[in-house]
Amino acid sequence: MRILTLFIIAFGINHCAAQPIEVENYKKYSGACLSSNSFFNPGTYSFDVKASKTSGVIFCAFLTDFEVSNSQDYLRHIELGFELVGESIDTIKCVAVLNGRKYYIQDFPLGFKADENFHNYKIVQDRDAIKWLVDDKLIWSLSADIAHQLLKPMRLFVNFRPAVSHCDIGYGWGCIRTATLPTFAYVKKFKYKSNVDLDNCSDFKFNIFKKKSLADRFRRLNSNLWQVSTTDLIKGNKPLYKPEHVVFGVPLLKMVVNRD
Repeated sequence: MRILTLFIIAFGINHCAAQPIEVENYKKYSGACLSSNSFFNPGTYSFDVKASKTSGVIFCAFLTDFEVSNSQDYLRHIELGFELVGESIDTIKCVAVLNGRKYYIQDFPLGFKADENFHNYKIVQDRDAIKWLVDDKLIWSLSADIAHQLLKPMRLFVNFRPAVSHCDIGYGWGCIRTATLPTFAYVKKFKYKSNVDLDNCSDFKFNIFKKKSLADRFRRLNSNLWQVSTTDLIKGNKPLYKPEHVVFGVPLLKMVVNRD
């Protein structure tokens, strides 16, 4: 009887700890994604965000040069971003990907709960460093020898989505199966300022944003800047994104995760 009980407990723990979403299960949960129409020269990206503490959801803002579905291109892609995860809402995950491999991803303490108020999150690309700042406080930086490899035209994605697995305690995502949905994340303001003009961008095959700066309070969809997306292009991030889950003019950007 004792052996049987232990087997049942062990099976239950493994089942909850890491069960990936099967293809047919993606439709059970839906999120929101906004992407830039153009690629940006390296610069400073600033977001005023109020995240969600709901278990199993992630607010993510990231830059990437990856545009096509060719697997070899994916293996060479670069990415810079940050994540605010519902299960660990008092930390931030800073992400840097070089040549398709995560160079770094780690939790850093925020000193506050990201769901209780708006805070400013910033990614700065310069020739001598790449920096992540929260409320203008430096959280993490990459030195020049890494930074120069990440100075490319990049496209911006902002999404609010279910975690890659429905229930993964190991990564701190939490278990969305037990979450109360819908849940919401908000972006009050986005700002961009160009820091580096790249001389070798003239033959870049995608559109590059020409202005040196911009600011958007999301009172309406600026179709010159953004598109509401059904995919964020990155391999593995394949939840169902719904256009109606991106809501403008309240008077900010509201993003929704729901159970369908």
